[in-house]
Amino acid sequence: AGVAEVVGLDFTKEMLDYAAIKQARLPAPLRDRVRYLQSDAQHLPFDDASFDIVTIAFGIRNVADPARAMREFRRVLRPAGRLVILEFGSPRLAPVRWFNDLYCKRVMPITATLISRDRSGAYKYLPKSVETFMSQSQMVSLMQTSGFRDVSHASLSLGICWCYRGVV
Repeated sequence: AGVAEVVGLDFTKEMLDYAAIKQARLPAPLRDRVRYLQSDAQHLPFDDASFDIVTIAFGIRNVADPARAMREFRRVLRPAGRLVILEFGSPRLAPVRWFNDLYCKRVMPITATLISRDRSGAYKYLPKSVETFMSQSQMVSLMQTSGFRDVSHASLSLGICWCYRGVV
């Protein structure tokens, strides 16, 4: 999209290692505009008003203090900068919610555990973390109290995922 630079940040080194593999596959002009850092969303290592856009996808529910991270996102955004958050949610339509619960709580943990051979219980964490995370209205309220305006949210994938947007 013609951006000068993209900065990817993650708390875990393993995710950054995977990102570096994907980065190596990019064409040279794009690859050179991407860099990755290991850091915490609650303590961003950037100056105030450093970015035009901050995004976080399926990660805000894993942050220990989402309100603190939200304030950090606000701090590093330039005036008129945008925050976009993608996060799992609970579908409003009962049949979709039933199917999603069946898949996320029963099918996915078993199949993912078998495929990955990871017996740590990591695949049971996802549905629990989604189930206990804040509601759509709570997320909108948090964004507003953190200094974002024109906050909106939209259902994606029949409510399995939600996109939140706010402007500084």
